[in-house]
Amino acid sequence: MPSQGSSRRRRSEDRGDGDGVDRLSGLPEELLLQILGRLGSVHAAVRTSVLSSRWRGLWTGLQELTFRGVAVHSVKAALAKLAGPALNLLEVGVEERVSPRRVSSLLRAAARVAPKNLTVTGVVDYYETGGTGTANLPCLDRTASLKIDMWEMAFAPPPAGEFVALTDLCLVWCRVDPAALLPLCPHLRVLVLKKCCAEKEVIIHSQSLEELELEEYSWENIDIMAPVLKKVKLELSLCDEVNVSFSSPMVEHSDWELVYEDLCVVFGELWRMETVSELLVQGQRPLVRIDLCAKDPDTLDQEWSFEQAIAQFRMPNLYVLELVVTADGHVFGPMLLHLLQIRPAMQRLDIFIEEEQNTCSINCPCKQPDNWVSESVTLTDLQVVEIGGLTGRDHELDFIKLLFRSATVLRRMIVRLSDGVSPDKSRIKKICCIFKEYPNVKCDVYCNGKKWAMVQQRAKLLG
Repeated sequence: MPSQGSSRRRRSEDRGDGDGVDRLSGLPEELLLQILGRLGSVHAAVRTSVLSSRWRGLWTGLQELTFRGVAVHSVKAALAKLAGPALNLLEVGVEERVSPRRVSSLLRAAARVAPKNLTVTGVVDYYETGGTGTANLPCLDRTASLKIDMWEMAFAPPPAGEFVALTDLCLVWCRVDPAALLPLCPHLRVLVLKKCCAEKEVIIHSQSLEELELEEYSWENIDIMAPVLKKVKLELSLCDEVNVSFSSPMVEHSDWELVYEDLCVVFGELWRMETVSELLVQGQRPLVRIDLCAKDPDTLDQEWSFEQAIAQFRMPNLYVLELVVTADGHVFGPMLLHLLQIRPAMQRLDIFIEEEQNTCSINCPCKQPDNWVSESVTLTDLQVVEIGGLTGRDHELDFIKLLFRSATVLRRMIVRLSDGVSPDKSRIKKICCIFKEYPNVKCDVYCNGKKWAMVQQRAKLLG
């Protein structure tokens, strides 16, 4: 039977040299700090203190600290132990619900370590605050990037001083008044506000701002004045008309999306407009996208007409109009005809039909008015049309004919049948028969990704 000594020697040999030297702790401090930084959190870094006396307290020299799921008092105690210079990064994810008073104390503790990049996330404690109270922002004079994501937490700007180094500011789910805060940020370049303004009006005035992203539910007035602004993105859920004052002459990229969640925008008894997006990129033609869907008539409570919604457009001409229609088996021609009559000035029209294999009733209101197939609309600027998701039904062909009649300068027509449609030559022949009546228009039909009707193939297909 082997002795205990021989067993220990074998285990020592299995581990390597077995000389008992702690070579890891003997590495330079800069390298040890890099190892600690890769652990991902302060909690993991502190636990290395059990390795040896060399590791004890070494974490206090880290330049980047991340606290996840930690109580406020623990974060404050840890920050008080820091021995190094100002931090490059401080991220705090508070575990428990916190009051504005405790958030204020946490931010003061963060200000003392002067982080260049600061992120704080958490949730307000309604039971302690009774739904009221305001946290005070300290003057973070070294912080260049600040992100606060705290549900329903109200913040007040510091009574004195400025955020002289702040270039990037992101506020999510908290309540703040940009009109009071932005004058204290003289060098701010990027501003993101998401679900964080309790007032009905938002005022964004900045001489330095270059990028702006806004997302909110219920603004009624938007006032933006940023002379060097280059990129703006706005997503607004409308419950009423919105008044916009926009003075930013240097904008190169503009993306505005209006979401009708709490406001019914309807046509007839069936169709509902859900979202409207306006995209303007320097060097490209402005694009407007509208999402429309068929709804059960019992679920619609009309508050706005299509005309009222389109009146909110900032672009006088649509140039490129993109329509996404969830038809659910209904006839969409009368609705699209009405929509095109409201703002007919466009150069390109893209329509995608999201179809389900349903069939509406004989007396369905989607077919009204029933004389729509013989009507037309003046589309004197329309040059290119692309329609996708068709199944080859008669009412779809009637709508294609309507577009040909209405667009007197049309140069290009592309029809893409739905992926679920079998390559039935009779369907394609019907479409090509329509194409044949307009020889000056270049027309193509695609089915399952395959081009079926090119100019040089028409004679063969129609023979």
